Amino acid sequence: MIAIDLGHRYGRVARVGPDGLPEVTTTDLAGVDGVLDPVRALPGLLGASRAEGGSPAGEPDRAAFLGLPVTGGREEELRYAVERAGLDVARVVPEPVAVALHYGAVAEGVDHTVLVCDLGATTLDLSVLAITPDLTVHVVRAVGLPLGGDVWDAALAAELAGGLPEGADPLGAARTLREGLDGADAATASVRDADGGSHPLTLERAAFERAVAPLRERVLAAVAEQLTGAEPAVDTVLLAGAMAAAPELRAGIEALPAARGLSVRCDRPGPAVVLGLLSLRDFGVLRVVTGSGAPSARAGAGYAGAGAGPLRTEARFPGGDSAGVRPDPEPAVAATDPEPRTGRPPAEDPEPVSRRGVEPPDADTDAADADAGQRAGEAGPDAPGSPFEPPEPTGTGRPDTEPPHTAAPGHTEAPPDGPPYPEAPPADVPPYPETASGGPTHAGPPPAGPTYTEAPRADGPPYPETPSAGPAGAASEPPALFAAPVDQLGAVRRGDHLLVVWAWPEDALSARVRWRREGGGGGDGDVVCRRRAYEHDGGFDLAVGREAVVLTVEALVPELHGGCEGASSLLVPAAPAVVAYEPVVRRRLKGRIASVTFTSDTGCDLPGVRIVHGLGRFRPTSTAEGTVLHEVPAQRLSAGAPMTVEFPLPATRGPSWLVCFPADPGTYSGIDIRPTALHRLRVT
Repeated sequence: MIAIDLGHRYGRVARVGPDGLPEVTTTDLAGVDGVLDPVRALPGLLGASRAEGGSPAGEPDRAAFLGLPVTGGREEELRYAVERAGLDVARVVPEPVAVALHYGAVAEGVDHTVLVCDLGATTLDLSVLAITPDLTVHVVRAVGLPLGGDVWDAALAAELAGGLPEGADPLGAARTLREGLDGADAATASVRDADGGSHPLTLERAAFERAVAPLRERVLAAVAEQLTGAEPAVDTVLLAGAMAAAPELRAGIEALPAARGLSVRCDRPGPAVVLGLLSLRDFGVLRVVTGSGAPSARAGAGYAGAGAGPLRTEARFPGGDSAGVRPDPEPAVAATDPEPRTGRPPAEDPEPVSRRGVEPPDADTDAADADAGQRAGEAGPDAPGSPFEPPEPTGTGRPDTEPPHTAAPGHTEAPPDGPPYPEAPPADVPPYPETASGGPTHAGPPPAGPTYTEAPRADGPPYPETPSAGPAGAASEPPALFAAPVDQLGAVRRGDHLLVVWAWPEDALSARVRWRREGGGGGDGDVVCRRRAYEHDGGFDLAVGREAVVLTVEALVPELHGGCEGASSLLVPAAPAVVAYEPVVRRRLKGRIASVTFTSDTGCDLPGVRIVHGLGRFRPTSTAEGTVLHEVPAQRLSAGAPMTVEFPLPATRGPSWLVCFPADPGTYSGIDIRPTALHRLRVT
């Protein structure tokens, strides 16, 4: 497999090396924006990766895991670019979710909220992720700010403006010195002038800090705003991006009042996205829920999505480059009609709607209109008052479907076969002469001037009949599909929802999912799940409540391989009642008093609970790793009614924890006791 992270200026590719360790290749995209134009950027990135780490063609699995920026990223264009490069898209994951995977923040039983701070080459992306114990990651909010490395280099170039040789590239020199400074007190680099001469240039740490101090303050202010924003409260900060490797950024975040008591983690932030994507090969079921999508950076530009039309090739776009993509396609043409169409209108609508049902004029009106039409033809089709308006342009390079029928003076040419607008009969001919077939006929050459559509007969159809492609009454039958059982059918509970997963047969594009509640009372259902939606969401989500459910899944295939139809069934037991608890410590005159509040959304019988006090940096995982300070007897909890217990907390030094465990761990009570948030268990 291969992991791909396309940024605005840099791209990274990761794969598993021969020694089993990840190999990451970082490439400068050389002036191509990888987010806005992945079709142009990806070939260069993959070419550099093959030169360094081998070609993916030698790998048995060509699956590609892609990182999608939460601000400005366009999934359809990214998929199209990867498929165009000859790879198979296994999954597309938002970049902050990949960072959380890299740090191991997404795990079963984990319930916390993290802030991903991605400081890259062009932007600062801040994303708040809510991670639930059932391996669901919710992208709560995301914001992108223009505070990336390019802005820092511009500020440093302004600081170095007086000391650069004539003709030197200030941004290039600033970038080289910044990257060379790293954690040292000074950095020296060679800068070339306009004549090609080399000049040594030294950057002191103090000068660098003076130049970027306003930018660092803006970054820290943006982080503090997200930490103090609306719920949910953040308990961990994860750093990503090459610019986040500077130790000053981590120290600045830890010093923020809003980050007091939070964990700030920084581990290989540069390749954090691709390393997180690479970990998906061994990851189980992962569900990503995002809010309203961020607007595209260029609305209406570019590829319209797989299956939306013919591929863009150089043959269809003569103005395109070697990759077959036009430099700047017009949105209307690129998004709606990528290939020009010529010829007559389709048979379903041979006449414009605006001319249907117009009554035929009498002879005097027809003659007057003919004279007016001839005068308009002499004045030109664009003259004011002309009955013929020029057609509206439909796009660059797209011809009209049929030229308008206009009459010029001295017109004697016979009308083409099947004109778009039937002409009116001359004044000396009856308006509707009958023929053997019962249809109207016309005699004589077409008169000059405006033309009209014949009025429908009173005893005939209002509009011309559309010719049928087949015999009358014959409708195209949809292809027959057969029901086939699926393998590896499973379900993961997510509160009142179920995430249903299974292994698809190779030739199945849809599946039928049915469910029935064991407790009765209705709630049964029968739906069809599309494979594309299933693979995008990582499973099929069902809102079935907390009762026991019987699931039946059958894949719809064009032909049977086992010889008989069938389905797969699964009994999902009822969800256990959840009891949430939250410890709080208060200081009083007699010392510290701890209180633990238990709440449940549904009425249940709370079993005996032991409250354990643990010391040290690590949270206790059993009663043997701490001291039992209080024991709560078994009792009934009403739905939504909190129950609080209080007890003295002994004085200690250093961090300490309060964790609740069942008094009888060997007996399953059917109650899930969990904290409201893991970071709230640390009380001192």
